[in-house]
Amino acid sequence: MTPTPATTTPAGRTVVLHDVLDPLSGGREDIRLEVPGPAGPPTGVDGAGLQVLPGLYDADSHLPVLDLGLRESDRWRALAGGATAVNTALPWHLVRTRPLEAVTSFLAGTAFPRVLPILSVSDSPSSEGFAGWLREHGAQVRETWMPTIKLYSNDPFFRANLEAVWAAGCRAAVYFYDRESFERVATEHAGPVHFRHVTSRSMADLVAARPDSTCQTSPHFLVELPPGRAGELHVLPPVPGGADRDGLRGIVAEQVDLIASDHNAPVHGNDGPGLDSEQFLLPALLHLVAGGVLDLPTALAKVTTAAAAVFRPAAGLPAARIVVDPAGTGPAGLWPGQESRRAAFLGVPLAGTVLAVEAAGTARFL
Repeated sequence: MTPTPATTTPAGRTVVLHDVLDPLSGGREDIRLEVPGPAGPPTGVDGAGLQVLPGLYDADSHLPVLDLGLRESDRWRALAGGATAVNTALPWHLVRTRPLEAVTSFLAGTAFPRVLPILSVSDSPSSEGFAGWLREHGAQVRETWMPTIKLYSNDPFFRANLEAVWAAGCRAAVYFYDRESFERVATEHAGPVHFRHVTSRSMADLVAARPDSTCQTSPHFLVELPPGRAGELHVLPPVPGGADRDGLRGIVAEQVDLIASDHNAPVHGNDGPGLDSEQFLLPALLHLVAGGVLDLPTALAKVTTAAAAVFRPAAGLPAARIVVDPAGTGPAGLWPGQESRRAAFLGVPLAGTVLAVEAAGTARFL
């Protein structure tokens, strides 16, 4: 292979990773990365032990951008997990007090990762009035954010909100608090629904039988966790493990549309349920590939093109790729600020370290 010629970059600098493997094509190439730094001749690095993969799209995460802005800790977690684009749930009770154009404009300027807004409507505080608000703003949400809105089945206004989402030409992405409410929606043939948090084969089977329906799961429902670990986690829905996990692993390739982290960014003082998990998205996927649960192309599709096909973000996804060291990293530990009860993969032997990310022609090393 002929090395990339040495040239001087006038602004920033070039790092060339030589002989990097693309495991999807089987080919090798020199990866040129334009990174911030003082101008000078390119830096050459032996990349023979590295791999290049598409940047991931984490379609289910919760970042406190409306309260705290886009924090460096949120960016670091996303990039470490290989996510160059992430959906973040924006609570309606906060969105309604802000100009939609201002929120859209701010998020349009984000990068590393690109943060994509998805409207989220829950019962706390009350969602009364949401249906009327959506009649006024539905087209703007659909056309500038995405035509998908999150709802929660425990909301007293859930049914009215569901009908309002459909009337606005959107898909409802629903979290179901109990099996009864899940089955009620799964067995009716009404508007389009995306079923979040499928945890068993029986749930996936019901979704597959319903017209215009999609579903997702998360790595912590698929990875075999250390004994007793699932019961220690502070998360909803609970992680069932056992036969439910094994059944889900058997059909995830064919019947589950996408995989997402369901990451809840740690916020001081927050005691609600949720896992701090986005930083393990790629390592957990590679763990499932190594275990034969998914092949690599299928695993990557579920966190790139398949996820985009379901959520259809108006801004699209940035053309992005990541450079990964596929070597094992040993049992997963705690990240800075991560609580043990929110660390699903604590003690699980994982592999895959993201070394660099590239989007829209610029790159960053982690």
